[in-house]
Amino acid sequence: MEPVAGTPSHWHLALHGGALVELWADGYGVEGGTYVFSSLVRATAEEQEQVEVVARTPADDRRVLVAVARVPEAVVQDVHSAAEPARDGTCACRPFSWEE
Repeated sequence: MEPVAGTPSHWHLALHGGALVELWADGYGVEGGTYVFSSLVRATAEEQEQVEVVARTPADDRRVLVAVARVPEAVVQDVHSAAEPARDGTCACRPFSWEE
């Protein structure tokens, strides 16, 4: 399996409990009350059997969007690209630390 869209984007998910989730994906959508983050990859049929394929490209059956994370919408306070500010214009996100 290999990425098709280059380096995935860096996303911040601020959770209602105060935690910050950082993940890398090409994009996301909301499906049934859940944020679904996905990445565009080129994968063989065998590789596709090992992951959750959320969409397929019509021109090439090896190019698929695979789910990289599912997060319930109810636990998320804010979602934004790490390169862009949060909805309120600020990014109160803190860097990850194993010491916390």
